Amino acid sequence: MSVEKLMKLPIKHLALALSLALLTLIPVTGAHAATLDEAKSQGMVCELPTGYLKPTGKATGEVNAMVQGINAKRKAEYERIAKENNVQPDQVGKLTAQKLGPRCP
Repeated sequence: MSVEKLMKLPIKHLALALSLALLTLIPVTGAHAATLDEAKSQGMVCELPTGYLKPTGKATGEVNAMVQGINAKRKAEYERIAKENNVQPDQVGKLTAQKLGPRCP
């Protein structure tokens, strides 16, 4: 299925993927707790065109752990949505990335 067809999927499916991808309130434990938004604004995390996060060289161990957790949740959700709509999970991820906007340099 093409990205164009994927974009025409029922909004509830895309909304789930997008809401998962936009997880911004996952706290990180420790003295330097951060949310995804904070990590992005500090240049520690960026969005890949695949719909997954990438920690940068500025990322702390806590941020790296947060990224791994979020990416695992995104993967599970992309797979679920893809199965329901008979598409590949990478197509769901790419569409989510398009909706998220700014990407890694």
